[in-house]
Amino acid sequence: MALFWMMLAGTLLVAAQAWLIGRSALQGILYTRSFNKNRCHAGDELQLVEVIENDKKLPVPWLRMESEFPAAFRFRGKASMKLEMGSVYQTHTSGFTLMPRRRVTRRHFVKCEGRGVFRLSTVFMTSGDLLGFVLRSRSEQISNSLIVYPRLLDDRHLPYDWHSWQGEFAVRRWILEDPFMIEGSREYAPGDPMNRIHWKASARTGGLQVYRQGHTADPHVILVLDIGDVVPGLQHGGGEAEAEQAISLAATMAVRLIADGVSVGFTHNAHTVSAARIPSGAGSLHRHLLMEAMSGIRPKRRRPLAVCLDAEAAERGAPCDYLVISASKEPAVWQAAKRLERLGHKVSLIDPGNELSALSAKTAGSRSWEAALDKEGAGA
Repeated sequence: MALFWMMLAGTLLVAAQAWLIGRSALQGILYTRSFNKNRCHAGDELQLVEVIENDKKLPVPWLRMESEFPAAFRFRGKASMKLEMGSVYQTHTSGFTLMPRRRVTRRHFVKCEGRGVFRLSTVFMTSGDLLGFVLRSRSEQISNSLIVYPRLLDDRHLPYDWHSWQGEFAVRRWILEDPFMIEGSREYAPGDPMNRIHWKASARTGGLQVYRQGHTADPHVILVLDIGDVVPGLQHGGGEAEAEQAISLAATMAVRLIADGVSVGFTHNAHTVSAARIPSGAGSLHRHLLMEAMSGIRPKRRRPLAVCLDAEAAERGAPCDYLVISASKEPAVWQAAKRLERLGHKVSLIDPGNELSALSAKTAGSRSWEAALDKEGAGA
């Protein structure tokens, strides 16, 4: 008889805890998730902060959280997480135990290995009673957006065509001095007029100094990115690495030109979730606009490069420098570039795969569109 009453009491206790704890397992559960910054470059490390709160008087014996993140995210210190990796997304499963009126904060360090525009929205929660007789689940809509800019390249990964163009561009840019732009002082040189002598600087240095003036040139550069022949989804790659290299090169060129005070625009011939064309502009805000446009590029060609250049010719804007980042040798592309040059623009080719050492760069020649057209005509 005592055994019967023990079994009955145990059954009642199990039923009571299932009814009390299991029925309200997800009630009062509050969840928030945020990154310490919403923009970064590929290769940077971010901090992901999760806050889970049990805002009720009953404990939560176990809580399972399932979240999806892009496969390009790499988590450091994953002791509390179970990862299921996929080719596009990865599923993260975390476990928690929450006492009444308690809040748990977890910080994860995430390295973003690939660029993109990511929107993380759904978290799936599952909980129940102590013995698992009652299960409750729900999805939580969390609005998180993260823009990962393209990876920036260092000098040894920049093609020779870029260095060659920079030297030519610098010569064309700094031709005429502007007497209203004063950038400091320099030593007096024979021929400098007397009204340019900087008397305070001369007294300070003990030698004759003159005003150093700025320059009148206000150049504009339009970057044209050719995504190339990319076949997404191939197991061993189908041009994805080359496309990412070209995008990183475009981002590096844009950052360096804006840092030098040059007005930069951007267009491309790829599918995108961002703007397809950015007019020329300068400053830090415009740099972020360019980086966001490059982050949203999908490695799939939307139109031929020749059509993209013809669209630029239809813009009928002021003469500027077009930097075409492409390895294409199609005659249609060269003809489209020639049409741009007849409108007063200067078009230069930057081959993203043309990485040369310092020794070979001394003997390498620049690859201009005009030279390519002359060669094509001679071959005909």
